[in-house]
Amino acid sequence: MTMPPAGSRGKQPHAKTPKLRDGVVKRGNTWSYVIRVKDPETGESRPRWVGGFATEDDAKAARDEARVKARRGEYVDRNTITVRTYLDEWIEAHAVEIKPKTLADYRYMLDRYVKPRIGDLRLQAVRPSTITKLYFGLVRRRGAHRGDHQER
Repeated sequence: MTMPPAGSRGKQPHAKTPKLRDGVVKRGNTWSYVIRVKDPETGESRPRWVGGFATEDDAKAARDEARVKARRGEYVDRNTITVRTYLDEWIEAHAVEIKPKTLADYRYMLDRYVKPRIGDLRLQAVRPSTITKLYFGLVRRRGAHRGDHQER
């Protein structure tokens, strides 16, 4: 049995830590970037990491776009809030500004038509095409129900 050289007992070989270059680093099989973003509520600057990019160039392009948006105050931090949660928070926050009948109608429409179809989507995953599909699906559904009872 061979003994490790004197002075190296119990020491692990130094693991190579990924090197951060220009706010971009490879983590495992994907690339990530970090930018500093001011918290709108506290004004404090904090690092924001975003990962999952296939190439270094993809990460750099996304980083550059995020930096521009951060400078303009347009940067939106990733989060997992769903459409359902957002709508519930929005309706509660605006309830005092909306007439009671209108509020009841909003709640009914959201509960009946919007939440069952897209309520579980992450809000940030909603695109204009999501709303278009929702709208046309509702119009088709309404037309199909009317067509059963009306002559064309």
